[in-house]
Amino acid sequence: MAGIYGADVAQLRALGKSLTASSARLASTRTALSRDVRDPGRWKGADAEAFRNDWAGTHSLLLGKVIEALAEAGKAARRHADEQELASGAGGTAGRTSAAGGPSGKGGWDSAAEYLTGGEHSVARHPDRGEADLAAPELDRLRGLVRDAASGSNFFVGNDTDVNELRDALAGLKPAQLTQLLESLTDDEIRSLGSGAATDGKGLFNGEGTTPFERQQLLDQLLSKASAEQVDRLVDLIPWVQPDGTAMGDAARPGGPDPSRPDQWVEPTWPVIGQRPSTDDIKQGQYGDCVVLAAAGAMINADPGWASGHVTDNGNGTVSVLLFDKNGQEQWVTVTSDLPANNKGTQMGAKAGFGGNWPAYVEKALAQVYTEDDNNDGTKEGTPPDQAYPPGHYRAIEGNWGPDAFQYLAGPDIARTTAPDDVWEAARQGRAALVTTLADLPQGAPDGYHTSHAYFVTGLDAEGNILLQNPWGSQYPVLTVTPQDFKDKYQDASVAR
Repeated sequence: MAGIYGADVAQLRALGKSLTASSARLASTRTALSRDVRDPGRWKGADAEAFRNDWAGTHSLLLGKVIEALAEAGKAARRHADEQELASGAGGTAGRTSAAGGPSGKGGWDSAAEYLTGGEHSVARHPDRGEADLAAPELDRLRGLVRDAASGSNFFVGNDTDVNELRDALAGLKPAQLTQLLESLTDDEIRSLGSGAATDGKGLFNGEGTTPFERQQLLDQLLSKASAEQVDRLVDLIPWVQPDGTAMGDAARPGGPDPSRPDQWVEPTWPVIGQRPSTDDIKQGQYGDCVVLAAAGAMINADPGWASGHVTDNGNGTVSVLLFDKNGQEQWVTVTSDLPANNKGTQMGAKAGFGGNWPAYVEKALAQVYTEDDNNDGTKEGTPPDQAYPPGHYRAIEGNWGPDAFQYLAGPDIARTTAPDDVWEAARQGRAALVTTLADLPQGAPDGYHTSHAYFVTGLDAEGNILLQNPWGSQYPVLTVTPQDFKDKYQDASVAR
């Protein structure tokens, strides 16, 4: 006999697959229904509005719980099948796990996430890893550049030029060559490099010094190409590889902001880019960064391929995000793939959608380079007043003005406007736009209106009104806004030109 099992393993696997498939089908149905229900051209009147509110506030949420429960039950069934095989000493592939954390095997699903999203759909940045073939003289030259960048002792020009020279040299290396260089460096040399690159780089004749984006460009060359083992080493030796995940919370939520800090950092099981990224993936978490998530929603609403072209899994424990720097140039920002989570292991930031976990990585990358924070964010009564946070803090991306965050995603040509014509023209042309609400609840505010909050424009209804989606999630009521409503009940809009 092949082994004695406490349960029929084949049936358990079949059940797991069936439960996961049912979760996917129900999720697809809910998405289609949500779009139909939100379409005001299909059904008009008081009954229609009442049902839309019931759908967003109750029915869709209940379906979401069923979808999650089915997916979890599917994973549990497959896990029990694995445990049965291991306990009975079965051979084959049962004991092996895939990179996604699920059982691997020819013809099987690696995880519920893979089934629901079709696996990872990132576009590889460095598909050719090359060979570790750096000759000794070239390796010595590169190590010299590392030492120069690590030293901040040049009184006249600082080490800003050295940091940029090292970055440019690393840009010419294949991943295997970069890993070869890192393997040749001692821990102290990498620590010194991290310390030197973290300084402002200023000297007597260098007023600007090393900018956050220049620092991150160097880190991008290291993280995006290194082997997984060397990525772990960089994380251990360079403190600023990981941002501070402390949250102020979202002041627009009922009850006000909820300050918190991550209890742990977790590796998500969902892909970075799923099969069909969309506005349904915008699900703001505990961070008060509605402007950031609204901007991300506005970008993918205007361009369904935006996420796939701007966020990618490097396959080595890092994720790269393409953002605009202060000069209006697109630059890759690379972060580790783990995300801040509470003591239950739930992501504190943006939640994964069926199109992937990409919004959470937009948050994390932006936290590493964001320089627009001020000390004017609202805080909870009884807590310390707000302060301005530098790059490297999630707190920096909370509670900011529309154009400030929007420009990192859409570029510098952002118009802040109070003119309805500007917003409606952007909606007609399919350009990205977000709208912010007033600080005080206006008279006649519709259901789903939250003060001091940002929404993104998804289009126009049959009557020519703009439609606004809440970045908290597509299950929340869609706001239908007339030009007069915009003037009376909204603060302003930020429009990508």
